[in-house]
Amino acid sequence: MNSKNYSFNQITSMKSLSSEEIYQEILQKIIDLSYEPGRLLSENQMTDEYKVSRTVIRAVFARLQQTGFLEVYPQRGTFVSLIDLNYISDILMLRTALEKEIIYELISSLPDEELEKLISKLEENMEQQRSCMHEKDYHGLFPKLDSEFHHSMIHSAHRDSLMAMISPYMAHLARWRNFDVSLGNRVPELIAEHQDILTGLKQHDVLATQKAMAKHLDTINGIAEKAIQEYPGYFVKR
Repeated sequence: MNSKNYSFNQITSMKSLSSEEIYQEILQKIIDLSYEPGRLLSENQMTDEYKVSRTVIRAVFARLQQTGFLEVYPQRGTFVSLIDLNYISDILMLRTALEKEIIYELISSLPDEELEKLISKLEENMEQQRSCMHEKDYHGLFPKLDSEFHHSMIHSAHRDSLMAMISPYMAHLARWRNFDVSLGNRVPELIAEHQDILTGLKQHDVLATQKAMAKHLDTINGIAEKAIQEYPGYFVKR
């Protein structure tokens, strides 16, 4: 028996990742644009990188293809899917409709005490967001605070399960958000939009808050043409 002692981290690093862990890791690289749209992904490369069989990688690739993040072309290979702005627009419309309804429920139905607790929580979140003004992309602290800002409202309206229903589509939205924020240096703008949403909520103004939310989630119209012009290879041709 080898008497050599290994640290916990060394032992952990020697273990092969599970199929699920490999799936999540590759998916995250696609979402954060480490694997850019249109990139060729090699089964052999992934097999060597993760020290697993080709059967495991093929299963992972199949899942990513089913969720729309990989495209397989016979005789050519497997590629990271291009961003379909029409599809992203549809997802944004669905999410906007849900979050506008949540705003209506919060202002019209939530007991005053609970609404005030929510507003206080959002104000604390906004304080932290303001420290992120300098962030140039969607990889710092701001993404976490952004998610918490929206989730706080969703949770207060007891609509977690409803949002979970559309969660399979949110990864596509997350990839677009990574691109959108980096291209337009939009963190300060998004923080200002969050403040408009909070202001409307504090004033119990349903229409103003819904309008602010719709503006915040409409990330296609203002930047699509610039995105396609600067990165034509990243997008499905219309």
